[in-house]
Amino acid sequence: MEKNTKNLHPRNKFNQDYDFMALTKRVTELKKYLQKLPDERLSLDFRDPEAVFLLNKALLASGYDIKGWEILENSLCPSIPGRLNYIHYLAELFKGRPGKPIRVMDVGTGSSIIYPLLGAKEYDWHFVATETHKPSIQQAKNILHKNPEFRQTIEIREQKNPEHILKGVIHPGEYFDAIMCNPPFYKSKEDYHNVVVKKNSKLHQEAEDSLASNFKGLPNELWFPGGEQKFITQMIYESMDLKDQIGVCSSLVSNKETIRPLKAILEYHKIQDIQVTMMHQGKKISRILSWRLS
Repeated sequence: MEKNTKNLHPRNKFNQDYDFMALTKRVTELKKYLQKLPDERLSLDFRDPEAVFLLNKALLASGYDIKGWEILENSLCPSIPGRLNYIHYLAELFKGRPGKPIRVMDVGTGSSIIYPLLGAKEYDWHFVATETHKPSIQQAKNILHKNPEFRQTIEIREQKNPEHILKGVIHPGEYFDAIMCNPPFYKSKEDYHNVVVKKNSKLHQEAEDSLASNFKGLPNELWFPGGEQKFITQMIYESMDLKDQIGVCSSLVSNKETIRPLKAILEYHKIQDIQVTMMHQGKKISRILSWRLS
């Protein structure tokens, strides 16, 4: 077996260094962003958002033959290897019901609809992808239109009440084997800007360029009153109200300090099988908080 150079889940197909020349054959525009390192290897300027987008588009095309993948301007560009990590780790947290297709809900799917695409390709899961932002819904539908193979496995639902997370999009009588979510991390626009300025200062960028970065995202993707802790807390309580319709509920957690208070809520309500799964991507560590409901 080849060495896992990127420290990803063992089943992640993007564990190895990228073959940039092969990727440019799938997305030719990527070629102009390639750079040659001192040791003659090819690389990319990962500070350039267009280069990062084209790389991820090429990974989807080469790894899964997904066509016409585009995202809304200024929306989050998902890292395909990192998103695929969540899919693989989630697969280890639940077992499907015998004789029934596995149904997963992706909360806040965004214009990229990335988790349903990856989950359907890797595991043949059936997805309901929820979203509050109408332009993101339309763009996600455009992607599905260009890839008709997903017609029977991915459904997009609008969450019409932005005050709710699960309520209103889980219909009576439905059952989901798993829920997954990449929640808004920041508490406000100001909180987001402060963090981006700090990140960019570490990259030694000029002051006037302090908010220009590849840390992009639409407001509904980036911030929520109270940040990720408040969002996931609400998700916990809504999942408890719908406990007979959900197997395992899960969410990414960016801030490790958020884990303790969230676990305390789950433990207080005697929720079963609470797990914190550590995910690695290079030197970056992220976490999945999961809890079993039925």
